[in-house]
Amino acid sequence: DAGAQLLEVLPEAEYQREHLPGAICIPLPELTAERAQAELDTTEPVVVYCYDTECDLSSRGAARLDAFGFEEVYDYTGSKTEWLAMHLPYEGTVPVEARAGRIAQPAVTCPPWTDLADLPDPGPGDVVLVIDEHDRVLGALRPERLSAGSGPALEVAQPAPSSVRPSITADELARSMDKGGEGYVVVSTLDGVLIGIVERDGLVVDR
Repeated sequence: DAGAQLLEVLPEAEYQREHLPGAICIPLPELTAERAQAELDTTEPVVVYCYDTECDLSSRGAARLDAFGFEEVYDYTGSKTEWLAMHLPYEGTVPVEARAGRIAQPAVTCPPWTDLADLPDPGPGDVVLVIDEHDRVLGALRPERLSAGSGPALEVAQPAPSSVRPSITADELARSMDKGGEGYVVVSTLDGVLIGIVERDGLVVDR
């Protein structure tokens, strides 16, 4: 927002598939002083990113820009996978409609201290998700499988329903769900904030 320049240092094919909005691509093997100074403003901040936290290309790219005399350089260590996992906008050839974040259906939810007797009817996935005041997923309940009784939902909810990030594509998700025998998965951001639910029966993939 403050006008920083975004630089992806991955190969061009990976950049074309998906990249942060407005980013330019100079693959690390091509990051020479001449090209950097031709395509970037040395006096404006530059944020360098690569693929994920285990990829060191962004740190090496940032170090090269420092050596070339750029005044303000940042290494975005979370890089592209973190950006996409937070359900942030991107550009590239992978359509937004093919990702779990767009496919997900709204989930039926309840606060953690909802009494079991007051649970709403389940929604997609045949579950009610327990969420906190920040919409973070705390657990999942299948109301029809609960014995009659009372008490807070949080205490009996399954604490770790399967979840995926919004960036996963429908085809990747279908393979994963088939392998794990899962009928539904929760779609949430990297910090656990609920986006929705994807049911396997609702995934149409070309395989």
